[in-house]
Amino acid sequence: MPRLAVRAILIENDKILLEQFEDANESWYVTPGGGVDENETIEEAFHRELREELGVQAEFGAVAFIREIIADRLAVTNLPPGFHQVEVFVYGRLLPGQTLRMLSPDPSQVGLVWVPLAELHTLPFFPRDLIPEFQARAFPRFYYGHRR
Repeated sequence: MPRLAVRAILIENDKILLEQFEDANESWYVTPGGGVDENETIEEAFHRELREELGVQAEFGAVAFIREIIADRLAVTNLPPGFHQVEVFVYGRLLPGQTLRMLSPDPSQVGLVWVPLAELHTLPFFPRDLIPEFQARAFPRFYYGHRR
């Protein structure tokens, strides 16, 4: 059964806020967020994940799109075999006067970084296939299916 997750699209001054992860082999970047717990709404998970991983509060905005990631369909991945996640990407806006700080980061999360949208393609950012949509700030499809 797929895992449900929520991810925040936080853009300010043509920069997007990303989490940086590292393991023994590589580093990569993703939008903030994570799994929805049992008995938790998507909006509640959005707020909890941003508190834990960024130390901030943000407005929960409109849903931008949904994508899936299925590890067994990827030729190369650092995801565990059998991993299948459905991700709901939501626009957010940081509330003013807050300081970013990783309160309870995921084990391999090493940092937070504001990246110019124009430079997103230069990073190991995921979902890689949707970099043009992120750079254009436009997601013409609501459901993108399995994307790396």
